[in-house]
Amino acid sequence: MDILRSIPALALAGITLAGCATIAPQRAFDDVRSTLDDRLDAHIAWRIGTTEDAAADSAVAALLADSLTADAAVQVVLLNNRRLQATYEALGVAQADLVQAGLLSNPVFGAGALWSLEERGAPDLRFSVAFPFLDVLYLPLRRRIARSDYEATRLRVSGAVLRFAAATRSAFYRAQADAAVAAMQRAVVENAEAAYSAVRLLREAGNVPAVDVLAERTRLEQTRLDLVATEAQAAESREALARHMGLERADFALAGALPPVPRDTLASEDAEARAVEASLALAAARQDVVTLGERLGLARPEQLLPDLEAGGEVEREEGEWEAGPEVEVVLPLLDQGQARLARLRSELRRRRAVYDALGAEVRSAARQFALRLDAARAVAERYERTVLPLHADLTAQTLRQYNAMQTGVFGLLQVQQQEVRASRRYLGALAAYWTARTDLALLFQGGMPALDRSPLGGFDASSDPMSTPADDH
Repeated sequence: MDILRSIPALALAGITLAGCATIAPQRAFDDVRSTLDDRLDAHIAWRIGTTEDAAADSAVAALLADSLTADAAVQVVLLNNRRLQATYEALGVAQADLVQAGLLSNPVFGAGALWSLEERGAPDLRFSVAFPFLDVLYLPLRRRIARSDYEATRLRVSGAVLRFAAATRSAFYRAQADAAVAAMQRAVVENAEAAYSAVRLLREAGNVPAVDVLAERTRLEQTRLDLVATEAQAAESREALARHMGLERADFALAGALPPVPRDTLASEDAEARAVEASLALAAARQDVVTLGERLGLARPEQLLPDLEAGGEVEREEGEWEAGPEVEVVLPLLDQGQARLARLRSELRRRRAVYDALGAEVRSAARQFALRLDAARAVAERYERTVLPLHADLTAQTLRQYNAMQTGVFGLLQVQQQEVRASRRYLGALAAYWTARTDLALLFQGGMPALDRSPLGGFDASSDPMSTPADDH
């Protein structure tokens, strides 16, 4: 009868818990926003059909109305990219699981009636109600598990935001560099056209052999082919940037040129320690291990007593009512839960191994990207301080010799082409520097760059895309 008296109390507790367990996805998003406050200098927004959606659309339109900068591109992706928005839905799922874990299972109500086949009369009635009794005991542990899952989700979503932002910034630098290379290649074509016109005039005057005309014509056609390739590459880079930002068309304007290597350095001292301390992926993996440990702690008592229902039964037999408690226990005779425990133990070992591997990868990435940034900076600065000034001096000296009729037009054009070629290599080195800087900054923010990306981020400063048969002369 004590259990019968406790049924209303359990029902009341269940109703109270259900009333308090409200789902507020925006609260989960606020947790992500708080995590990113000191890691990301941009705003994030979750489009869930509120008035803030229109504000986000207006902000994106305003950003695209002006020439796009790297910071503006990052802001656009954070407000507009639908794949990033899809990532936020994981927060809603995790929060719903957390609320669900705090709810008691619904009571099971049963009713039945028996009529005598031999005598007419009122049927014997039977009513019962049962609660999964162990739910009350397991509730705190299940909430801890759901809370731990929720924390891991929050960390992963925050890491995804950082990766989206960094990938967009790198895509912006690629688009900016490719646009500059295409513009430079147009100048190269104009230079080759001028050379070809000059050699034709000289040939008509009988001052050069026919082979020189063929050489300049070959050079001109090659530069035109190179222009097609560089313009196509620039168009692809713009499309890639548009995809990152979640735009349907790449009809935006890029601002200016790639910035030079800044004087301030992204300090790479203690890079390993900084990356490990900030890593959201590592924190999420650690949380996974905690969650599995909690699940294992729950599975052990569930193995011994997998299901226990307690309640009360009221029965009317031969016109008289009788009442009494009712308890149902599932006996673990056939399925003792050993397979589920073994699965959890294996999963726990897997998560620990993943955590250890990820820790090693973060430390390795910190060393790799710090070295890459230092190398990229050294190359870009060497071009900026030494190689480009040398080419500029060489062109100026050759121009003076040309004006003094000490060298021909072809010598001057060749020197100018070498200077353009060096400028293109400098652009590649500069883009590689900004990509490396973005990757290392992402690590220090807590994100994880792609480890298999080209060290030069798609740019090869040592290659010679302007090479033509005539250059071998």
